[in-house]
Amino acid sequence: MKLNAKRIKRHMVRTYDFWQMNLRLLVIAEDQKKLLEDFSAKLPPSDSGYLAFSYLDKDLRIAFLGTVDDESDEYEFFDSKEIVSIPASAVPNLLVRIVKLNEELTENAFIQQVLQEQANNALAMCTLTIRALDSRRDPQQPGRLRAFLIEDEDKINELIELQALRRSALEEAEEKAAAASKKAKKTKKKDSDRAEEDTEEDDEETEETYEDKSLSPEINIAEELAKALQELWVYDLTPANNSSWRAKLEADLSGSKLKAGDLVHVDLRFVEQEGEEIALVFVDPEAEVEDVKIEVSSYRATRLPWRKAYELECLANHDFHETYYLGRNGEDSKLFNKIVADIRYGRLDPAMYLDMVQKDDVSMDFSRELYRCRHCGDLHVTRRLRLVTEESSMSEPYYCPKCGERSSHVKRVHIASLNCPECHRPLDMKPEKVWYASEDEDDSILLED
Repeated sequence: MKLNAKRIKRHMVRTYDFWQMNLRLLVIAEDQKKLLEDFSAKLPPSDSGYLAFSYLDKDLRIAFLGTVDDESDEYEFFDSKEIVSIPASAVPNLLVRIVKLNEELTENAFIQQVLQEQANNALAMCTLTIRALDSRRDPQQPGRLRAFLIEDEDKINELIELQALRRSALEEAEEKAAAASKKAKKTKKKDSDRAEEDTEEDDEETEETYEDKSLSPEINIAEELAKALQELWVYDLTPANNSSWRAKLEADLSGSKLKAGDLVHVDLRFVEQEGEEIALVFVDPEAEVEDVKIEVSSYRATRLPWRKAYELECLANHDFHETYYLGRNGEDSKLFNKIVADIRYGRLDPAMYLDMVQKDDVSMDFSRELYRCRHCGDLHVTRRLRLVTEESSMSEPYYCPKCGERSSHVKRVHIASLNCPECHRPLDMKPEKVWYASEDEDDSILLED
């Protein structure tokens, strides 16, 4: 078998963040075997390189699934059911080429098992998409977070307000300094006869504005809180109802009845530090821990997508002849029920679960739409899913089933101008037809006469 994937340059394992490597195939060339010598006794023999799979358990791990030729991309999975898995941190300098999953690769039993395990833990996985929390994560175990115990709310607010005031003052000082510098340059240009020492004095005054000792350096809010508050570790942070959060304690909480593994209410506060947004994690042992129920409804659009069947044929390459059924059949309860099942079993994009759990006005807009792969050009129909709330909307990302790269939505008006994915010549589009879903359980689609 051959990898149908976009070829990218190799990089060392240590250059990737955990979220960049989770659920990715790794092509390990033959010249990298020397870095795997410590594990050679466990690894199956290979005349070429290894095909591995990186995934997040408690830590980021690399499982060796088969062999692969780095030049031809020909691969073969091992027959053995015993999979050798090592921590990614054990091989930081290993050069790997990342390959995205596609339908063919996900048929592997071990990959299916990992996908199912992460789907079962969808709520904890969804908080791993919050980049503002990365500075609070344990580098070896991303699901483990450094938190502060809320003991003195006034002290917390005082430090956060102080940081905000200092940042505001610094920005104001920088604006004044920039304005003064601009004014000095204009004055110098208009009055070229001005004495050199006067110009130097203006420059010195400008520099004094930049170096206001009362405003710098900016305080490190996390370090200041660590000095004033008790630190502790939590894990499995998840969203909860009513815009709240909850997590599990790693150890018993002294002075309370809470034990290791107990759920506690968590408060996330987002602040700006050195031009970057970070999230501070606070544990409030007295606050009520909210539930994680999800309630969604079908979005009632003002106009439903047209139920059109588009028949496309390549006149130059007669092997390509496809009909794409787009739109949705009224309320389409069958498709909506499938979406509800996917929500229940953790099959949606992890980031979508944040709003689904925390908000109570969530609805799903959906229809069958045509997508084209940005890499291989494959045309495929998939459901277009959009999560809608009063404040915002979020669309599910779409990936090519053949190569795993991102796919783009093809608007109806552009279908007639599509090219054949095989020979890249213009496709011939037949007259449009209207379709409807049958009442049978087999999800068959019928064309109207």
